Amino acid sequence: MTEFEALFKQGKSPEEFINTGTPEQIADLRRWQTLLASQSAAVEQALAPARQIGEGFRLLVAAEMWCPDCHRNIPPMALLCQRLPVSIAIITREEAQPFIDLLKIEKVKIPFAVVLDPAFTPRGLFIERPSPVVNGGEIELEAYRRGDLLAETISDITAILAAAQ
Repeated sequence: MTEFEALFKQGKSPEEFINTGTPEQIADLRRWQTLLASQSAAVEQALAPARQIGEGFRLLVAAEMWCPDCHRNIPPMALLCQRLPVSIAIITREEAQPFIDLLKIEKVKIPFAVVLDPAFTPRGLFIERPSPVVNGGEIELEAYRRGDLLAETISDITAILAAAQ
């Protein structure tokens, strides 16, 4: 068993993860979940590149319920995994410390998602915020804070999935 497989097996489902939060944290995450549900056209467009992927891909996510970026990005990740043949497991940042050596990174920023192929080989990463925010400026950051870029999390991950098939 690879280390990624072992980490994946110890992970929680999105609902199990959400239920570890305080009532306030859960309410905040649910607010983003509700907003995402209202963005169906953007979600469909974001899912399109990976519609033809085969079975067996996985999303191993390091996240914490105290983290506002996790509140924004876990709902799109969970929705992607409901709509495509992709499994998801969520571990804590502490449990994700092996990522530092396995992925040659300095630290585990959250949310941190590793896209794994059927052999548990990493095919790409999503770290903290979607690429338009990471590569953009203040306008993109404000759009992200409003929840206008929730589907961009899906787009970043489907681009990795599409390239990996």
